[in-house]
Amino acid sequence: MRTFLSLILVITLGHGVLPAHADAPRQLYVQPSALLQVVEALKDAPIQSHMAFASLTLEAMVQAYEEELGESGLARGADAARDRRLDRWRQATALQLRELDQAWQWLNVAEEVRVRADRQGQVMLLLDGRPVLVSWPRMRDQARREAELLQRFCAEHPCGETRAQGTARAVQGADWVNGAWSFSQDRRPGWESETGVRCEYPDLRDREAREAQCRALALELDTLARVLAQVQREGGRIEWQTIRVHEEPGGGQRVTVNAREDFLLLPLEAVSRHSLDWRATQRWLERRVRGVHSAETVLAAGAQPR
Repeated sequence: MRTFLSLILVITLGHGVLPAHADAPRQLYVQPSALLQVVEALKDAPIQSHMAFASLTLEAMVQAYEEELGESGLARGADAARDRRLDRWRQATALQLRELDQAWQWLNVAEEVRVRADRQGQVMLLLDGRPVLVSWPRMRDQARREAELLQRFCAEHPCGETRAQGTARAVQGADWVNGAWSFSQDRRPGWESETGVRCEYPDLRDREAREAQCRALALELDTLARVLAQVQREGGRIEWQTIRVHEEPGGGQRVTVNAREDFLLLPLEAVSRHSLDWRATQRWLERRVRGVHSAETVLAAGAQPR
């Protein structure tokens, strides 16, 4: 039987999905999926409905990874380090695409096909008991691709009541945060949110744009703190001094949260664009999760975009 390496053989256990090797990094947070409504609707559905959804999903995933692989081939530039990361990502994506093709072929001969979700809200296809995780190359395209998939499937099959994306495990971040500018003789000017995220600037030019920049950082860091709090409540190990946000070559952001490099996937575009003071950011995140107010300068004056 085929093994879907890049789609990860998993063991559904406890409160999450464990990789086949206990010491391998674990994904501790999944961006909530609109497909959860289909999982609910398919609970008592005949196998033909499960097979139809699995077929449409694999087709959509193959198309998404093919498009991404083609577009990434045009993205090489003058940055040698970035090109090396891109090459590694392209190799991994090509492997994942081959495994998806194999999964699609296996679907035609599988005796049992089921659609399930784990307790983290990760949707998966079970082909003769082997899980294929439903994922997309770019997180920012997830909502669009899943909406298109739902439209195709629900035109032919009952889908139950449509609900907002990721109702089951969504972490709802704030959509606005207030703040104010502060000035003093012994400190550079800065904008500070009411949650304690402060951005420092060398002068008072472009105050409106800089305020919008810092507000975006404050909102994303607040969302990250909420996700970390949820992961911690569910038993995930958070080592505050190791937290980093990494830009994925294929798009999106990965947050590593401990020495084993367990990670979260969630959109943090503003955070990834700036060179934050990570010691200050880690202190702010830890205290925010503990419910302790803390004011930290996470963006120093003169920090360059990444």
